[in-house]
Amino acid sequence: MSIEIVQKLFNLVEQNDLDTYLTYFAEGAEYKAGNYPPVFGPQAIGEFAKQVAPYFDKIEHKVKKSWLNGDTVIAEMDLVYHRKDGKVATVPCCDVVVFENGKVKSYHAYLDAAPAFA
Repeated sequence: MSIEIVQKLFNLVEQNDLDTYLTYFAEGAEYKAGNYPPVFGPQAIGEFAKQVAPYFDKIEHKVKKSWLNGDTVIAEMDLVYHRKDGKVATVPCCDVVVFENGKVKSYHAYLDAAPAFA
């Protein structure tokens, strides 16, 4: 079940549906992307996303493999960033998503996003 929820999260990012995306996160959930400092709770996660979103027309998740271990999903993928200026950057990524009571408790995206902004 949790792998399907993570795939749904990826789809919501690709559809730019931030409002629905945030409903999957628990109050106080930790979100950490790359070397950015972590943010906590759906409101802060939304604010983080709103700072990044204006740079891109679209972000794709090309999942290679995913694993479920208890309440933790690990997904190995390539992220494809389609920038507003027409450039496309592909970066490897590994997401580790921990669930508690059906909501995301912790979401860590291990990637170097610098090529997407270069």
